[in-house]
Amino acid sequence: MIAYLPKPYFPPVTLSTKCMLNCKHCMGRFLHQMMSMEQLHEEMRERKLNGVLISGGFDKNGRLLNLEKMLPSIEKLKEKLYVAIHPGFVDEDMAEKISSAANIAFVDIPSSNAIKNVFGLKKTMEDYLNNMHILQDAGLKISPHITAGLNYGEIEEWEILDEIKNSKIEKLVLNFIIPAAKTPFENVRIDAEEAITFFKEAKKKIGRIAIGCMRPRRLDIPLIEAGAEEMANPSMEAMKYLEEKGVTELRWCCGISREEIFHMRE
Repeated sequence: MIAYLPKPYFPPVTLSTKCMLNCKHCMGRFLHQMMSMEQLHEEMRERKLNGVLISGGFDKNGRLLNLEKMLPSIEKLKEKLYVAIHPGFVDEDMAEKISSAANIAFVDIPSSNAIKNVFGLKKTMEDYLNNMHILQDAGLKISPHITAGLNYGEIEEWEILDEIKNSKIEKLVLNFIIPAAKTPFENVRIDAEEAITFFKEAKKKIGRIAIGCMRPRRLDIPLIEAGAEEMANPSMEAMKYLEEKGVTELRWCCGISREEIFHMRE
């Protein structure tokens, strides 16, 4: 079992302080858990980092705010750090620029209802899949992200598994929706049994899966028992459980392939 423990050696960095998209499950609140580029440079002076996840708020069309402006700075970061980026929607030109500035791209693929009801975008699942292919065609490694239960706790992401099962990806990062205070999602609760069933189906169809950091921690041990082999930030109870089974700790982001990480550590 691999436990990914990214902080503080692989911090998330936001390019903006606000989000124009203002999705109902987050409403910009998760941005406050991320550091700014200025704070990142301070952190780099204090310790040797492994990498950085570039993300932030998005505009009303689902594009990462300030990305164009910050690309030269991100490209300089790549000279020292492994750069993962969560760019949102891009065109071919932007994808080419990102391929020079980052090592890997993370792309969300939501269900149709989540796109409409939670993101409020006039997009389709096919638009998200096409966005993934644009980034792949530019030469970027890709780890798609699915958040199960994104439509107010209803697990509707089954079709996505069939859409990506034959795609060339590093791995699937699987998250599960969590409640967020002072949002329409503060009382959302995902069904644990259905969540485990979804994970099993994903593992059967996709193979390589990392359980991402967004999830109710009550799912940790059931997911491990169901066959999860990679998990970001396991709970204390899960880590104690894993000590008996054997666990490798990596101070990296879970979206990167373990083979690439082991190669870079050699």
